[in-house]
Amino acid sequence: MPPLWLVICGLSGTIAIISELGNRRRNNRRDIDDVGIVPWSTITALALLTFGLSFAFGLGFLSTE
Repeated sequence: MPPLWLVICGLSGTIAIISELGNRRRNNRRDIDDVGIVPWSTITALALLTFGLSFAFGLGFLSTE
C-alpha cells in the first residue's frame, strides 16, 4: 500500500486538474451573464498547495518528527 502522503498528493492533484477544467469551462462560456457559484481559482490554489506539501512530506523533504 502506498504511503498516506502520496495518496493525498494524488487526490489533490486530481482535484487541481478538475478545478482547472471547471475554471476553463467557466471562462469559455457563451452566456457571460450566467454566473457560477464555485470559486474554481481558490479550489485550484488550495489543491496545489496541498499537492506540494503532501509531495514534500511523502518524499521526506519535510518531516513530522
